[in-house]
Amino acid sequence: MSLVQRAAILLLTPALALNLPYRATAQTAPAISALNNDLTDGEDRFEHDIESDLIAENFDSLDTIADQLRRDKSRFAGGEWKLRLFYYALDAPQLTDKDSMEHIAHLENWMRLRPQSITARVALATSLHRWAWVARGNGFAKTVTPEGWQLFGERIQRAQDILLAAKELPTMCPQWYSEMMTVGLAQSWDASRLQATFARGIQFEPNYYYLYQQYASYLLPKWDGHTGDASTFAKTSADQLGGDPGDILYFQIATELIRQGNGDFPISEMDWQRIQHGYQLLTTQYGGDRFTRNQLAFIAWRYRDAETASRQFDLIGDDWSRSVWTNRIFFDRARDWSHTQHGSVQ
Repeated sequence: MSLVQRAAILLLTPALALNLPYRATAQTAPAISALNNDLTDGEDRFEHDIESDLIAENFDSLDTIADQLRRDKSRFAGGEWKLRLFYYALDAPQLTDKDSMEHIAHLENWMRLRPQSITARVALATSLHRWAWVARGNGFAKTVTPEGWQLFGERIQRAQDILLAAKELPTMCPQWYSEMMTVGLAQSWDASRLQATFARGIQFEPNYYYLYQQYASYLLPKWDGHTGDASTFAKTSADQLGGDPGDILYFQIATELIRQGNGDFPISEMDWQRIQHGYQLLTTQYGGDRFTRNQLAFIAWRYRDAETASRQFDLIGDDWSRSVWTNRIFFDRARDWSHTQHGSVQ
């Protein structure tokens, strides 16, 4: 799951009004605060350096960094792509419209001065999409003003136009497909068009797991899918990738489907043993981090696997994740349940 998606988990916004999944909602200060709770010191420094380069308009440096991250496909602990965090850092939410306009002006200047930069275009489209949700607000459709709807539509359309123009550039980026899918959801694309964008994305970069997570969410019944679609997609995608990468992908998709906000997802549709195996492979390859440790504990709690949950809570200690549990009370209750249940069967 991406860092931006982790923040969006915390937003209990009624995106149902537009038939949009949670990740299409605007990022708010409380959500970002919770997200930062999951950043390691190294990730936090990385994010700060990127933000500083944007403000200083060190566009050559930013393009060099992005090109390198696309080439080496480097990850942080927990498997998070550095490229994904790079884009998150370029879209740090602004508190006022004035701040947002200044932020977007930096991105527009980058695109103007370096017209061949795919990175500048993806970053600008991402910020325009977020700013569109700022205009709309997080209320139900009937609460949105005519001006809010107009700004929402204009900003989403501009984001799409910028992304479409980027298709002619000599360099492509896997994040382009992720952002185009997000724009497509905001514009209520038909299923075939969204599926085609997803298919091109994984053809370009099969290991960019955020694309799978986004499409799996789209297939849930509460959006545009039917019962069993998302879990079948998870299994088929993991099987097609194959081997250890496939099992890791299965865990990553599971963290999207079995999470806060998807409390009614039928976990019996997923393979709990494969989820655990994918987690072990992921942490062996990339190391563990706060988010993935807590996510497995949460999924174990959902499966009522007290032994696995208790073992995971012992590993976590007091290092709980707000983006997984939302609040400390929930975390404590799940931890206490696991220890009590596990102790009673020993």
